[in-house]
Amino acid sequence: MNIYQNHPFTIAGTFGKEAACDQASSFNLRWGYSVPEWFQSTPPERVGLNGEYDYFGLKKRVEAVFASQFTAAEWAHLSVTQRGRVVILQGIVPDAAVLCRLVDAASRVEGAIRVDTAWVTCATEVHACVAV
Repeated sequence: MNIYQNHPFTIAGTFGKEAACDQASSFNLRWGYSVPEWFQSTPPERVGLNGEYDYFGLKKRVEAVFASQFTAAEWAHLSVTQRGRVVILQGIVPDAAVLCRLVDAASRVEGAIRVDTAWVTCATEVHACVAV
């Protein structure tokens, strides 16, 4: 059964005081166009590594970008999560320059609208606090 075929849809009675007749009328409803477009495709934050639907697709694609563009030591103590289209980074990075590069790479992944770094600490800051 094809959901994109035309189906007759019958309306009986009037709608509002300005309706001129009480006769039943019908029109064709095309099911493929009755649903908003954003229900017919996978949201960009839910697309997996190979184009399949994946609830954590954005997280996995950001991790794949990090693995290909950065050394393991640069993001070994960093965790990546997602909340909708927002990428959330948590953990420790070596320095602020690496953090800026990580944020730039994560923000360029399709589906990401924001990168949250509120829970990221630079290792140089941690060592400075210990030395005081």
